[in-house]
Amino acid sequence: MQNEEPLSVESRRKDFGLNPHEERLIALIAAGYTRKESAQRLGISEQALRQHLGNIYDKLKVSNHFELILFALHHQLTDQDHMSPPGQ
Repeated sequence: MQNEEPLSVESRRKDFGLNPHEERLIALIAAGYTRKESAQRLGISEQALRQHLGNIYDKLKVSNHFELILFALHHQLTDQDHMSPPGQ
């Protein structure tokens, strides 16, 4: 049996059709930032953020933040070493 190397984070993200903006939003949500805080950090309106979240939910077939976070952690879509919770 052939040894398979683990997929890189970038490879896993591509499997789901995520763009860099969506990847960053997932990381912020997984780190505990609110929608308002995430929008501010990304420099977009909360309306634009809601649109991005809708696109992410559709691509990943999830329906809320909790499912998104579980999916991201399960599929290793976030780099946990570089996630810092709000206020730190």
